[in-house]
Amino acid sequence: MKKKNIIYIVLGVVVLALLAWPKLKPKQGAQAPAAAKKGGPTKVKTITVIPQASERTIETTGNILADEEVVLYPETQGRVIKINFTEGAQVKKGDLLIKINDSDLQAQLKKAAATRKLKEDTEKRNKSLLEKGAISNEVYDIASTELSSINADIDLLKEQIRKTEIRAPFNGVIGLRNISEGSYVTPATRIAALQNINQIKVEFAVPEKYAAILKTGNTVLFTTEGNEKQHQAKIYGIEPKVDDVTRNVIMRAICANPNQQILPGSFAKVSVVASTNANAFMIPTQAIVPILKGQKVYVAQGDSVIERKVKTGVRKENTIEITEGLQAGDEIVVEGVMYLRQGAKISK
Repeated sequence: MKKKNIIYIVLGVVVLALLAWPKLKPKQGAQAPAAAKKGGPTKVKTITVIPQASERTIETTGNILADEEVVLYPETQGRVIKINFTEGAQVKKGDLLIKINDSDLQAQLKKAAATRKLKEDTEKRNKSLLEKGAISNEVYDIASTELSSINADIDLLKEQIRKTEIRAPFNGVIGLRNISEGSYVTPATRIAALQNINQIKVEFAVPEKYAAILKTGNTVLFTTEGNEKQHQAKIYGIEPKVDDVTRNVIMRAICANPNQQILPGSFAKVSVVASTNANAFMIPTQAIVPILKGQKVYVAQGDSVIERKVKTGVRKENTIEITEGLQAGDEIVVEGVMYLRQGAKISK
């Protein structure tokens, strides 16, 4: 009985092997890669290297800032008696925005003004008596000092009254207010934000290796989130140090914003034109072959190729700049490079 089972098992294995064989057997019509054909040239495609203009650009991200921005706070405490602005409206430099109650200070100022009149009369009278020798210098000095003291008191009261007024420090758009008439405010009370956005600033960071390349005046192209329109700005300021944490250098560019469509706080995608090379060698990226110590390309010479070690520069979406290793007129292989070796025969 056991012998019969063994026979059935062997027969089953043979049947399975026969069924699997057609799938495992190589197809007769399959073609081997061009590089696998012994004795025949490899079919390739080549291009001729020619100089062309190339821009070295740096891609980074940044933030949009207002040209001028300030958060308004009172310089003194008291009750707000007047709000002179509409939220989101344009205001001009010097416009009165907020008035805080100053009735007590105004009363003190009137009292001080009356006292000053009396002190001025006393000082004039004592000066006349001093010239006649009727009083001593000491008596006149007391009158003069009292006049100077009341003048200082008046100046102090005027400054305290000035602090009850909040005026626009520059032309701009006033934001949403955080108080109402009748509110009691202190120097810690946020009133509103004022921003000048007729032009905006783009703040961005670049790696320290580009710090020596980028200069004030360089062009910056940027787009904002949700808007693919490209805007142009000029670098006007560069932080004179490298951040010791990020190893980046902070830069700012300025851009006109006449329609006020670019809002401060927006996220920006920034492209900086670092330099322009009018005679760059730009080749397709698929022509580059990585090697242990760098990169190489295959240069066609007649019906064969030679290896040429190269150095690369700016990399774009489909092309890469060759800074060393090629000359104008060189014919390089751009298709079929994976099947080549030094001295390999080719056909075009």
